[in-house]
Amino acid sequence: MTSSGMLVEHEAPRQRVRIAWLELSCLPCGEVAGYIEDDRIVRPVYPGGIVLERGKPRCGRCNALLFGGQRGVAISRSDIG
Repeated sequence: MTSSGMLVEHEAPRQRVRIAWLELSCLPCGEVAGYIEDDRIVRPVYPGGIVLERGKPRCGRCNALLFGGQRGVAISRSDIG
């Protein structure tokens, strides 16, 4: 309690969300097509940048298979890449 008689609650520190990401790149055309977040969410960099064909990610530009590139951990989606 404070001197004014108000009850003060202490909030527990919030844990920052951590997003593990993997860049998906196209070897033939050099395009960074998108990212895989937390081993389950596929996010293209632009609409149509990634096409899933039989569960495999392909480049939306040249239809080649995408390969894993850089990886990291971010605390927000804007920090990915």
